[in-house]
Amino acid sequence: MEKNDSSKRTYESIIDSIKTDIITGKLASGDKLPPERDLARQFGVSRTSIREALRTLEILGVVSSIQGSGNFIAGNYTKSLTESMSMMFLLQQFNSLQVSELREALETKAALLAVENITDAQVQRLEEIVREMSVTENEEKNVALDKELHYTIAAASQNSIILQILNILEELINIYIKDRRKEILSNKDNVSRLQKIHEKIVYSLKNRDSQATHEAIMQHFGIIAEYIRHN
Repeated sequence: MEKNDSSKRTYESIIDSIKTDIITGKLASGDKLPPERDLARQFGVSRTSIREALRTLEILGVVSSIQGSGNFIAGNYTKSLTESMSMMFLLQQFNSLQVSELREALETKAALLAVENITDAQVQRLEEIVREMSVTENEEKNVALDKELHYTIAAASQNSIILQILNILEELINIYIKDRRKEILSNKDNVSRLQKIHEKIVYSLKNRDSQATHEAIMQHFGIIAEYIRHN
């Protein structure tokens, strides 16, 4: 048992050291780590402990192992975060309304930031999207356009953390409540109401109007919450 505890402390200390190097800027995304034998010599441990630490870092998305090339700092946490949040959703048994409320909080802040940071090109694309949504009768295309509209607004926030979390949340929505989205958008009354709100959101963003943008976002998620509560 003592040996197992010691081994655990060893590989954890290696992980902590690599994390410290990332925090201090000694290591950055894309940097190649030294070979396992050099790391083992550096830390005074066996190559088994080094491999254990690298495997853990790879699972966390910190390190990417490329066969024949070595180990690199990846900085790609989307997969690990998606899997972690997916398990959390399953174990905690969160419902559709709670997922929508989380999305609402993030997208509301993203939209308010977008008021300040959105580019003319992004506004133009949003206008194109709502025009396409107004004429399409294809449900699948409507869903795709809806997703692109919300992604474009989130990207316009210029907050990469919000954007990444929303992307992860989108993956979870696709897994757990994708049918709800299709049900909402398959109802013509819902589509008509959401179309007007989407147009209002885009118009408000174009005019850099924070209050109108906030009101439109609240109306948007109000429709979704209303539908979820009654279905």
